[in-house]
Amino acid sequence: MIESETRLAPCNRCLHHTRHAVLFTRTVPWEEVVDAQYGATIYGSNTYSLLECAGCGDVRFVHDHWFSEDFDEAGPAKHADFYPPVATRQRPTWHVLGLPLYLSTGTVGQLLDEIYCALPIKAYRIAVMGIRSLVEHIMIDRVGDKGTFEKNIQAFFTTGHVAPIQQPIFRDALIEAGHAAMHRDWAPTEDDVTTLLDIVEGIIKAIYVEPAKAARVEKRLPPRTRPEGFSDIRLT
Repeated sequence: MIESETRLAPCNRCLHHTRHAVLFTRTVPWEEVVDAQYGATIYGSNTYSLLECAGCGDVRFVHDHWFSEDFDEAGPAKHADFYPPVATRQRPTWHVLGLPLYLSTGTVGQLLDEIYCALPIKAYRIAVMGIRSLVEHIMIDRVGDKGTFEKNIQAFFTTGHVAPIQQPIFRDALIEAGHAAMHRDWAPTEDDVTTLLDIVEGIIKAIYVEPAKAARVEKRLPPRTRPEGFSDIRLT
């Protein structure tokens, strides 16, 4: 049996580079004359491959390409474009089943999808703006629309959805980051977006996910029983 060709590639499910089997590949070289008088040409190659992760079995497409006029220290620069794009963060396990149905299928769920889709294509400004919009929708869902963004924040704090020690982080990081990306030409990095997502995912878990999980545990607890011969002692 002839072993199939393999290569290292990033896996979106494993979230790191793994060995992939090359299921199919096709190379298409090209050449173009840019000056017929002097015989000047440019050339390159496109290679299209279908890969399967040896660890989890995830299948994806990769386009390898190089161009004669694009150089780095080692010679012609080689590029690889993966489809779907390389993921840097997995959606949380509660993303679909852990949220109330009206949220996971509504605007909150859609915003979460769009934020996670923005990360692989490095659309970090879009991700930060999406996080800011997500926070606003969560606040309105919990306390209603109070008319202004500032009043929504205050109502959100007053009703205890954010602990006092976390309120400066909520206001200065989540809210101000969205404003800065939209109005002050701030260009967030991948680490910035990761930090903001850590915060907002923690808030979502605390508000929606963990209470539902705790309620399911509570339903499975056996009822308290009184020891035999126990009687209430009342003090008058």
